[in-house]
Amino acid sequence: MVRTAVIMAAGLGTRFGKMTETQPKGFIEVGGISMIRRSIETLLSCGIERIVIGTGYKKECYEALCEEYPQIECVYSPRYAETNSMYTLYNCREAIGDSDFLLLESDIVFNADAVKEILSDVHENIMLITPVIKFQDQYYVMHDENGTLVACSTDKDVLDAQGELVGIHRISSLFYHVMCDEYAGIVEEKPKLGYEYMLLDMSRNKIPVYVLNSSVAKWYEIDDERDLKYAEENIIGLF
Repeated sequence: MVRTAVIMAAGLGTRFGKMTETQPKGFIEVGGISMIRRSIETLLSCGIERIVIGTGYKKECYEALCEEYPQIECVYSPRYAETNSMYTLYNCREAIGDSDFLLLESDIVFNADAVKEILSDVHENIMLITPVIKFQDQYYVMHDENGTLVACSTDKDVLDAQGELVGIHRISSLFYHVMCDEYAGIVEEKPKLGYEYMLLDMSRNKIPVYVLNSSVAKWYEIDDERDLKYAEENIIGLF
């Protein structure tokens, strides 16, 4: 059983402007509750027992959560301003250890059904997608006839997309260790690599990633104030 979750939360959140001058974007409230608190409570309600948070910008905000939630462990990435999500994930390898885990973004809101569905699926390595719902910054995903991830892009015109990346994944320990070994060889060459593209490379060349097209997941990625307004008006009430 997967009992560990890893949340990527190192980013600067510059698109929120003044809203992230004193706090990281995960602490922005949606419907009166911060995104990170929503994620923590939802994960715990679904049986997750340990949450690793990869931090960077305003790390002290996340570290303060450890006093309230003993299930949380924070891993600081001092290179957060010059790297991207794959580096943050790689930097968490000691804390993750040999655990299978859920991998999530800090700037998404989602319902418990999304977590329960990915946890109950028989595949070990999963990328959760849904039909396209977002009006900007989408990651489009394509899989083959077996459901294996074969392409992802922010440009919908370069692939035959079956859906949109949610930002919730299930990763086995074996997969993660192989991925970290691969990334170790290119980390200085590609410090700004997003983990999505590392998952794609792994699926194509090493270990398949199954694409789970969910019919029950309700979610939204919140990158700026426009997203925040949309989520409060159209998404939060679905949970």
